[in-house]
Amino acid sequence: MNATPAQHRIIPMTPAEERELVIRYAIHNSSYGPLLIASSARGILFTGFGEEEQLLGELRDRFPAALITSGEDPLHRHALARIEKPYSEDTLSLHLKGTAFQLAVWEELLQIPCGKTTSYAMLAQKIGHPASSRAVGNAVGRNPIACLIPCHRVLRSDKQMGGYHWGTHVKVKLLEAEAALSFQSTVNNNR
Repeated sequence: MNATPAQHRIIPMTPAEERELVIRYAIHNSSYGPLLIASSARGILFTGFGEEEQLLGELRDRFPAALITSGEDPLHRHALARIEKPYSEDTLSLHLKGTAFQLAVWEELLQIPCGKTTSYAMLAQKIGHPASSRAVGNAVGRNPIACLIPCHRVLRSDKQMGGYHWGTHVKVKLLEAEAALSFQSTVNNNR
């Protein structure tokens, strides 16, 4: 197991792409609950935990002009596999709509190793905006791709869990699973 898995590739969405966007989505069973995975022709653009109608509403809110259809896409299986095995070497293209600041924060989130955590203040420092912890927190909260962009690895400066869009119970399960995988990796590497 590699301690630092290969990074996903962020593809910023252009306004022209957004106007002509076709999205395919499917609901998958995951270790953390029902998971909606949505993709465009260029990559994964949304993942979220919860009930289908609630998640579809959020998808429509994020992409009001898009044609959204139900159906499997091979990318969905790759995304689910990476969520279930965060140390996997699979890399995915992530087709993201966001501001330059949000994209910078999401890119930095990809640098947090599996089994590790950071704080909003540390993220703000790493992107060169040390006085912007609150803005970083807002960008983290707008992350459209649960797990694959690991916003669950961000804790408050006092090491408290803080919020999580998909529920703190999911955040705790994700962190516990990654900590266990990290420990197992360390044990295997020391044999």
